[in-house]
Amino acid sequence: MTPTPASAAPPADARDGDHRFAIQCEVLRLSIRPLGPVLLVQYLLNCGVAALFAWQFSPVRALVWLALVTGVTVMRGFFPQRLPEPFTPATLRAAQRQHTLRTAIWELAHGLAGVLLFNPERPDLQLLLGLILMGMTLSSAFSVSFYTPATQLAITLLLAPVIVTGLWLGAPVMMAVAVIGIGLTAMMWKLVADHSRQLEENIGLRLNERTLREQALAGLRASEQAQAERLRFFSAANHDLRQPVMAIGLQAEVLRQQLQHGTDSAAVQHTVASLSRAQQALEGLTNQLLEIGRIEAAVDPLRPAAVALAPLLNELARQAGEGRVAVRCPAEAVAWTDAVALRRVLSNLLDNALKFTPRGRVLLAVRARRRPGTDTGRAWRVEVRDSGIGIAAESQTRVFDDFEQVGNVERNLQHGHGLGLAIVRRLAGQLGIEVALRSAPGKGSVFSFELPAARPGAAAVPAPAPSVALDEPDADAVLRPGLAVLVVEDNIVVADSLSALLRHWHVAPRIYASAAEALALADLDALDAALCDIRLPGAFNGIALAERLAQRKPALTIALISADITEATQQLAAARGWHALRKPVQPDALRRVLLRAQQQQQQPPSPS
Repeated sequence: MTPTPASAAPPADARDGDHRFAIQCEVLRLSIRPLGPVLLVQYLLNCGVAALFAWQFSPVRALVWLALVTGVTVMRGFFPQRLPEPFTPATLRAAQRQHTLRTAIWELAHGLAGVLLFNPERPDLQLLLGLILMGMTLSSAFSVSFYTPATQLAITLLLAPVIVTGLWLGAPVMMAVAVIGIGLTAMMWKLVADHSRQLEENIGLRLNERTLREQALAGLRASEQAQAERLRFFSAANHDLRQPVMAIGLQAEVLRQQLQHGTDSAAVQHTVASLSRAQQALEGLTNQLLEIGRIEAAVDPLRPAAVALAPLLNELARQAGEGRVAVRCPAEAVAWTDAVALRRVLSNLLDNALKFTPRGRVLLAVRARRRPGTDTGRAWRVEVRDSGIGIAAESQTRVFDDFEQVGNVERNLQHGHGLGLAIVRRLAGQLGIEVALRSAPGKGSVFSFELPAARPGAAAVPAPAPSVALDEPDADAVLRPGLAVLVVEDNIVVADSLSALLRHWHVAPRIYASAAEALALADLDALDAALCDIRLPGAFNGIALAERLAQRKPALTIALISADITEATQQLAAARGWHALRKPVQPDALRRVLLRAQQQQQQPPSPS
């Protein structure tokens, strides 16, 4: 069940900048689109104007102007501007400059009619020329370009020659027309700006609509992919869950028949051991599935702090036992990260390394690395090295997937379920680190990641170790017959199983289905221990019941029992001096709780 990447959304300024950039790109594309029919009509009109002034004024000047117009028309019609794809901010600015220059050349060629076709001797022709150029401005202002600077420059270059010439050489009526031309230029600048703004708004709406449609399609595809991933995940989980369940059912039937036919003790013990292994496999899988669920639901928030790496690695090596894990870590290695999540990452990587390294040792190594751009400029590279079977290059991307195991095609549950590295991938995503893999078949594997270094002087604490019961009782001690144990459990099957085991140990259980029933009916003063399921019907849960019991009898040994013992529950139990047992409760763990209660009862009362 691959989680959706939790990539942070870009800032609002960045999104606005991207949106504005996309609009400008679209405006430029519209501005250079082919205008074949429009160019042809404009050119024919220009030819008519040239013929009129050639007849009335000067054929040479008219031909010079028409040649300029012909040149720019050929440029625009047959040599259009080519845009870079894809656009970048730099290439967009360059393309805008090029488009503005081409537009300026186009309109300047037309505007030179205000000089070449201006007849100082004929006021009527001056007036006609001014009206023609103003008409050109009104008719072509919104077709020459949609890029505001280019259009405004084009209007200016089209009218400026006739305005300047009219004010300088024109008759009084032409001077009046030139003044009107100045006002027309200002008005057209504003109209062009308003038109361009409206066009950009329309383009923005269209782009938003397209973006929303693409996002909807992407969301649909992501949803379909996530659904397929969930289906694959649950199909694989269903397969691996059914394996130990099937083994338990078959072994239970074998045990029943063995007891029915009086099979020898050795065969019965072998069946019981098989039942125990199947139960442990089932518990391991359910614990991993629960951990994945908690990670994806972000139940446990990250609390970054300065974490001393050497004590953490040495503790993990000690727990591995048999001297199979070596540690090489500088004493000053202190990272800034979440201690609990880091421990879970390292535990899973170490467990994976030991599982697939039948011979040889595993090395936990830490070394300093430079990381420019960070507060400290340093980082710590953590490596888990093994000399195991190794992983082929084509399989290295799959090992972090759910239920993926290299070299365990037969799905042997003794080699795990293929979820350890999937948990590592999820936790690494939460921590913002990337776990790299370097491996080759037969040459072992190296899993590595980098952690930011804590600031100098930060108070470093080791990552918390798993909770262990204080004053561990002697495992060979014998339970005293008649030990009074309160059992509050609403599940009948679990309650019957606990009662059967306790009675087999010659313990006297008091079984109740709710906290209210236990408080009302049980002789609380006569109890030696209490086993409280956390999820109970009624107003009081197991924790509230434990609080009441502790108030009534402070020396009472209390154990909270639940299938989802959280870190907060474990901390609460440790602070109160209680035990926290995760379902399915192991008989050895339950027996240690009862031995602790027996020791507590045998201790002499403290003097008041």
